[in-house]
Amino acid sequence: MLKRIAATGVNLVVLGVSVAIFLAAFIALNALGAAQRPPSLSVLSAARDLNIGDVITAEDLVIKTVFEDDNASLYILGEEAAEVVGGVAAQPIFSGQPLFRSAIVAQAAEGTRLSAALAQFPGYSLFPLPLDAMNLVAPDAQAFLPGDLVGITLVISSRPQQMTTPTPMATPILDPDFIFQPAQTPSPQDATQADALARALPPLAKDLFPMGVRVMAVQGLPQPASSEEEASGSAYMAYDQPQMLILLIPNEAREVLSLALQQGDRLVVSLMARGDETPTAGFTYWDFEDLFKADRKDALGGGR
Repeated sequence: MLKRIAATGVNLVVLGVSVAIFLAAFIALNALGAAQRPPSLSVLSAARDLNIGDVITAEDLVIKTVFEDDNASLYILGEEAAEVVGGVAAQPIFSGQPLFRSAIVAQAAEGTRLSAALAQFPGYSLFPLPLDAMNLVAPDAQAFLPGDLVGITLVISSRPQQMTTPTPMATPILDPDFIFQPAQTPSPQDATQADALARALPPLAKDLFPMGVRVMAVQGLPQPASSEEEASGSAYMAYDQPQMLILLIPNEAREVLSLALQQGDRLVVSLMARGDETPTAGFTYWDFEDLFKADRKDALGGGR
């Protein structure tokens, strides 16, 4: 073969060098293309359209290869399929769409989707408590950490005015068979309870959650600067995000806390080490008077 090529007058050395240059260029171009191509990873995607509330099965999942970019951490990896099966779709997912951790309520999304924690607390809700509310008194947001136990005390100075409808005066009608009965004197215990209820008027303060409520997340805190921001000299982030506590409260307490936030004169948030198992009866101005009188009596020696 080589003799035939040589007989044609082709320089074998030149031919070999040309082939070597071609191969080297081909390998170099492939390497350059591979270097410029971002790395890929295998993620889970939907095999069919999933609606909100659909329970995810193994047949609903397929593995798809995508390029690894800045959003790669938002995807669920293919190796986490077992932690997704049995989960619930929290938003519509289209066929072929990669699964975002924020799109499902499942073990694979725990820690990334806040509402996934509710699967462990049936009968509870996550309540956003804005720390910038005008009537809210609370420590700075940086004083709270997820898992803290806090108390919320409602203070009301006066009752709202009630709409009254005038009623026509009725003419008394005497019943000839009516027998007058003297009023019964209430027992001391009934009188004490009636007096306590009559004095349960504003101004008053009431602990809405004597056992305390758990802080699940603190939102609006300044985030550490990324490497790009540090390189550009902007090593801080804006503070314009609203700061709020995400509280874990019983479902029946949502309306109470919402009304307190809207109508309360003051809403005081306190850090607690542990809650009090005994619900409080509230504290009114007249209770304060009694407490003041009792303390003053003891201080003057009247209690001995």
